Amino acid sequence: VGGALAQDSACLLRRTAPALAPLTRTNAATMAFFSRLLAVAAVALASVSVQSFSPEACTDMFATMKKLGGPVPPSEGVMGCTEVCAKVHELKEYWGSGEMATFACAQGQKYGCVWPGTPPTTTKDIGC
Repeated sequence: VGGALAQDSACLLRRTAPALAPLTRTNAATMAFFSRLLAVAAVALASVSVQSFSPEACTDMFATMKKLGGPVPPSEGVMGCTEVCAKVHELKEYWGSGEMATFACAQGQKYGCVWPGTPPTTTKDIGC
């Protein structure tokens, strides 16, 4: 009976909360999943951005945001950077500390993440 209940629970979890499935794996598997997700997002967004998506382009855009203290001019925006950094912030906020939080911080620093605010928030401000 216990085994059947565990199987039913696992099946229910897969059907009702597929977004939580990656979080039930080991930290290494979760890190690999998010690495692949970021890579796929980077490739997809690079093909549609006016300004090419790259860690360097994001770093430049966020440096401008920090310098201006707010949004960047549309001509200096890079499509996809804000989305990548939103995921970085979500990961750091969710995990707090440990291997996944360290991974999130490394990605945030790689892309030069800065979040809107007064003044704008940096990776250092979120505990990286």
